[in-house]
Amino acid sequence: MGSRKPLREAGFAALFLLLTVFLLQLAGAVLRPPQVSFGSTWRAYRAEPKNSIDVLYFGSSYAYCDYDPVEVYRETGLTGYVMGGSEQTMSITYWYLREALATQTPSAVVIEPTGVFFERYQSFTQTNLVYMPFSLNKLGAVFTAAEPALRPGLLFDLWFYHDRWREVTLSDALERLSPARPDEKKGNTPVQGTAQELPGAPVRSGMSISGEQYQENLNWLDRCLSLCRARKIPVLLLVNPTYSQYLPEVYGELEEHVRRTVPEAHFVNWSDAWDALGLTPALHLYDGGHLNHDGAILYSHAVGRLLQEELALVPRPQSGANAAAWDALLQRCDAPNA
Repeated sequence: MGSRKPLREAGFAALFLLLTVFLLQLAGAVLRPPQVSFGSTWRAYRAEPKNSIDVLYFGSSYAYCDYDPVEVYRETGLTGYVMGGSEQTMSITYWYLREALATQTPSAVVIEPTGVFFERYQSFTQTNLVYMPFSLNKLGAVFTAAEPALRPGLLFDLWFYHDRWREVTLSDALERLSPARPDEKKGNTPVQGTAQELPGAPVRSGMSISGEQYQENLNWLDRCLSLCRARKIPVLLLVNPTYSQYLPEVYGELEEHVRRTVPEAHFVNWSDAWDALGLTPALHLYDGGHLNHDGAILYSHAVGRLLQEELALVPRPQSGANAAAWDALLQRCDAPNA
């Protein structure tokens, strides 16, 4: 009997600890500001029907501004979702990919590879990671892709958001605790307007990071490619049209690395393919880097055709309800003032 008492006490202590962690996570979810645009829209992504997504898109703000899955669907019938994030480093892309594959089995993965040229830590680590579902993948991201100073808050949201309790209303709390709804933009963030004082030609630069950092980023890219290979998922690395370009030899070196590492991966450099894509920089750039929504519509149609022609993708069967939901998105987009 005496030996059972310590075991019972240890069990109660473990249960209390788990309950405490659960309540802290719950409070953090209520106080954390909602994230419905500009990437990291994990809550809406997890609301997508399981195994219903044909194409998953990853990358920086170039991904969530330039790829519009609804327009790809209009062109091809391929469903999709953008799991991008502002200044998404390649290490974060890897953990995003792992987490995204927990609920979806895409027919292809598209990676916008600007993260290969980023520093180890960029400016939006907190936003990129705090909204990830609490999982082993989030723990991996926190301890390998985040600054040490941010780790306490990434593990327990209250560290960042405890002082927001006065701002959160009862309706806010109920909304955040209610079941999530799919995102009508499917991870895309449309931006309106055109670039002011656009230079007469694209600005091309060399890499600003060290060779050591570049190699570390390539190692994370290789992990993404290896994961897709293990899951038998075709990968397309797609450089989007932009006026903030790297030198041709920089793109060439990256393409050569991909060809050498995973020969079956696809690499397409459309950084300067304006005429071929039917895009006009003065009309379709929001700023020096990103496409505006009109540009994203045209570009997404081209991306859809590329996925069909280069990767031979065909739409997967959808449930009646999900097919109707995607068709309704097209009608909404076509409505006046959409």
